[in-house]
Amino acid sequence: MNTDTAKTPAPGITRGRKFDQVRDGAAVIFLRDGYAAASVDDIARSARVSKATLYSYFPDKSLMFREVLRATMDSAFRQQPFDAEPGSKATAALPQMLSDLADWALSEPRLSLLRVMTAESTRFPDDARDYDDALARCVAAPLARIIDGWIASGQVRDHDSGQSARQLVALITGQVQQPALLTGTTPPETQIARITRDAASLFLSAHALRAA
Repeated sequence: MNTDTAKTPAPGITRGRKFDQVRDGAAVIFLRDGYAAASVDDIARSARVSKATLYSYFPDKSLMFREVLRATMDSAFRQQPFDAEPGSKATAALPQMLSDLADWALSEPRLSLLRVMTAESTRFPDDARDYDDALARCVAAPLARIIDGWIASGQVRDHDSGQSARQLVALITGQVQQPALLTGTTPPETQIARITRDAASLFLSAHALRAA
């Protein structure tokens, strides 16, 4: 999937001078209210255009919603969730990487996007799959490549790095995003630190090679 979808609107959508203004105004409402509860009147007010102008760009509410999803995914996955210096030590780098991943997962627009995608996955299954693909490609795959580097340097035993990367991503995002979505508040820093430390310890205890 090409995440730069904000520049390539879907068939049926008209691009014009106020296209970005309309789409961005719609994003505020859709990410706040979801698809069903978002009213065209609220979207027009948020975008500061008339409903006639709104419909000139997006003749159908579902087209508008899907364009908002595509543009928001492009924004959400553009930022690198973590980094590791070449030659980094797994024992030192992994806890920091997972902490950075937790911060990334809790920041906007990722949290609001997940809330909307979860609520609307049945109505918009193709977009839900695109979200899942983007998470795998932009988060799990880069982590797997870093793990491969640790395998090559003899720090981590040879194993299915893609599987362990997906497990780490699920451990972190599931534990920090779910309470944030359910309670509306970000978990305290001490809880996030414990989650990321425990996840790193779990990976290292299973895969790290001990020096002879």
